[in-house]
Amino acid sequence: MKFIHISILFIFCSVIIGLLPDLFRYTISQNNKQNSPALVLYVNDITQIDGFIIVGNFKIPVSLARNETERIKGLSGTHSMPNKYGMFFIFDSSDYQSMWMKDMLFPIDIIWIDEDYKIVHMEKDISPDTYPKIFTAPIKARFVLELNAGMSTDYNLQTGNSISLELK
Repeated sequence: MKFIHISILFIFCSVIIGLLPDLFRYTISQNNKQNSPALVLYVNDITQIDGFIIVGNFKIPVSLARNETERIKGLSGTHSMPNKYGMFFIFDSSDYQSMWMKDMLFPIDIIWIDEDYKIVHMEKDISPDTYPKIFTAPIKARFVLELNAGMSTDYNLQTGNSISLELK
């Protein structure tokens, strides 16, 4: 009888431990809707700087997504990104690059850049609620820059602007 009680307790604890990550993710998701500042302690935020995008007089610190795994993850599940930072996606070749807001927790601006480092298309203030909509530039691009919503306006980014990439 004691063995059965211990077995049931073990199974119960295993189930609870197995559910904790999902419960934690749900709690974070619910708290994020209330803009809870305590969340920063528990959720991955983008703070790694791999280089800079230079456009006009602005130098934008960026984290790079250089391979398939990093490009698929992107900013998904990230609670926030510092206001002046960005994520720069480097694709293997120019193509009609598509982006979506899967598991995004904050709105962004998406900027498509061709192989000559010219901005060819922009989508501004894209909400996480747009998922599963897919955003694709009508022109082939080799790079994509994601910024917090409104930052493309603050940086005065426009189609046709040239950028340069400075790696650390």
